[in-house]
Amino acid sequence: MEMFSGPFFLNYMQIWKENRRFVIQSLKDLGLGKTKIEVHIQDEINHFQEVLKSFKGQPMDLIVPLTSSMSNNISSLIFGRRYEYDDPEKNILDENLDEVTNLLGHTAFHVFFPWIRNIPLLPKWLGIEEGYKKFEKSKEIFRKKIEEHKKTLDKRNIRDFIDSYLLEMKVRQTKNANSTFEDEVLIGCVSDVFGAGSETVRVSVGWLMYTMAAFLDVQEKIQKEILEVVGPDRNPDYQDQKLMPFTQAVILEVLRWRTTVPLNVLRYTLADTNVSGYDIPAGTIVIANFWAVHHDPKHWEDPESFEPERFLAPDGKSVVKSPHYMPFSVGKRACPGETMAYMEIFLYFVSLLQQFHVRFPDGYKPTFEGNLTITFKPPLSKINFISKN
Repeated sequence: MEMFSGPFFLNYMQIWKENRRFVIQSLKDLGLGKTKIEVHIQDEINHFQEVLKSFKGQPMDLIVPLTSSMSNNISSLIFGRRYEYDDPEKNILDENLDEVTNLLGHTAFHVFFPWIRNIPLLPKWLGIEEGYKKFEKSKEIFRKKIEEHKKTLDKRNIRDFIDSYLLEMKVRQTKNANSTFEDEVLIGCVSDVFGAGSETVRVSVGWLMYTMAAFLDVQEKIQKEILEVVGPDRNPDYQDQKLMPFTQAVILEVLRWRTTVPLNVLRYTLADTNVSGYDIPAGTIVIANFWAVHHDPKHWEDPESFEPERFLAPDGKSVVKSPHYMPFSVGKRACPGETMAYMEIFLYFVSLLQQFHVRFPDGYKPTFEGNLTITFKPPLSKINFISKN
């Protein structure tokens, strides 16, 4: 099975239709985008803040604890529990995800030129083989957890997504021996949700923190809005965003300006078509360029500049979105976890700025060039989180 072979990446229409529909409904039933998952996220943020406080305002690498924290939010949906940041299996999953995205991002031209896979030793030299090996290790952990769930499965107590899928698989296989619901597809589903749900949100929050350390005036303005709406002590909730237009605008602008996923995952055309005078035959690989859309001067004034106000109404009291804004894709193949992703981003962003001042170490000069893998990551830099208490 190929890497990223769950229903959000597959080209096989029947498998994609059946499984994607079920995955989305199952995640919603488990609390995706609802208060239930918000409670889990806020609990995880509280754990994360304790880690930040332990550095006592000294420069720290944000990415390592942030990775563990973000993947815990997805783990609660998939596996039914959060993990300690030093859990061995969880660390393997987090590290493999990071390394696979790096490897695939740096060697992605094998997607554009698939014939290079047949050149002896070239896949190994490019790191493609290493990426597959790490992905296989992650699959083994997913497979192990699925087998553990099978042994304790109880239809009267659905604990998480794996339980939900296993029960649905039993029903469908009883009705149809050729059902597309099977163990290998479940592994692909778990891989997709774990990977996409951890990586993109982590990178987005990383960029937000990096940007706030660089634009202290913007940080101060957001902290003022947080104080007015949330106060200094109450945990923020997702409904607060309705009263925080400037904070929303900053989030929207960072996700546009430093587009987390510059290129969408590959898709295939199902039939011959014509786009702007170009004939595109069926079976053609199509990759959407979100970075180009987000930086097109036809749609954005001075697109290379960081201007949160572009997402505000003239009076600054409400948010105005653009039809050319698509950080989580668009259409039927848009990210099914978009609501949860925005919720996580907002809650982490507001919670951290409520409790900390964010600064770069003395003498550090920020650069916004970033590191391009499958995602566009902020520069590797230490950041000071100075507790307000």
